[in-house]
Amino acid sequence: MKRILLLLLALLCAGCACQTDPGDPMVGFLLNSLEKERYHKDRSFFTREVEKQGGRVYFESASNDPALQIEQARQALSEGVRCLVLHSVNRKAAQKVVEMAHQAKVPVVGYDRSLPGIPFDWAVVHDSQAVGRAQAEFAVRALGTTGGEVAILKGTEGNPVAEAITRANLEVLQASPGIRVVEVVPHVHWVAEEGHASTRAILKRHPDLKALLANNSSLARGAIQALRESDREGSLYVAGADADLANCQFVARGLQGMDVLKEIEPLARGAAQVAMALVRGQEPVLQIPQHRVDQDGPVPTLVIPVHPFDRQTLEEVVVGSGFHPRAAVFSTASPARRGQPGQP
Repeated sequence: MKRILLLLLALLCAGCACQTDPGDPMVGFLLNSLEKERYHKDRSFFTREVEKQGGRVYFESASNDPALQIEQARQALSEGVRCLVLHSVNRKAAQKVVEMAHQAKVPVVGYDRSLPGIPFDWAVVHDSQAVGRAQAEFAVRALGTTGGEVAILKGTEGNPVAEAITRANLEVLQASPGIRVVEVVPHVHWVAEEGHASTRAILKRHPDLKALLANNSSLARGAIQALRESDREGSLYVAGADADLANCQFVARGLQGMDVLKEIEPLARGAAQVAMALVRGQEPVLQIPQHRVDQDGPVPTLVIPVHPFDRQTLEEVVVGSGFHPRAAVFSTASPARRGQPGQP
């Protein structure tokens, strides 16, 4: 009888050891959505880095639905993830997910967006304010001393990236003589179809519009499609962010003034390295180029720089970094004339 009890105890201990085995930890990666081209790259780079370090990835995408993201986080925790990397839909969802995770003693890494007041254990972000400043500065230079009317195609209201980019846009534009911001239009899904519809409406209200600054490349694609339909293609200065391939082609053809390369690989790999270090109770040792770690605030933050470019610097920034191949960027086919609004 004693031998049987000892055997049962050994089996129970072995089961516990399997659940806490640090050699094969599972990390949850919860994305806001997969609607944008770049998010498929985030998933790929993140998964590859976690697996390289001996972990596994539990992945979900919330389709911009905060309630769904909260439920996905609850399910991930029940599946035994040892860390959550959260690309939050909004502040409310982030607050609830962090609360649930911390109750389960699971650390949370804020991904691609910093939310002041949310107690992430770490954050890994692009410099969104630098994106907004660059867009506005390029536009101001292009419009010159005459200035003119400018509209902003914003992402989701309350989204921290949208707020940071737009705030930086406005800081530069409102300090520039001759520039008048006539509209700031939010968009729930950040997709080309929304940018297309908004631009058509804005042009009717403001026929003298001179520039459109879009929070991302998808919205910029929709804007360019609307301009083509209005026989104004190339007549307005359009700025985007994300450096999607179609937008790089637009820049090459002179249909879009500038875009911003936000490198995905260092962002995703950095988040994976931070997550795996937290799982193992270690300080992150980051093996990515060109980054800084901000330790001054309440949340340690890995900041990845961004790279604005226009037609003159397109090849150096986009092709030179390996983000897109030269043959694709300088394709003779016109992405403006294929498929749905703004779609390559």
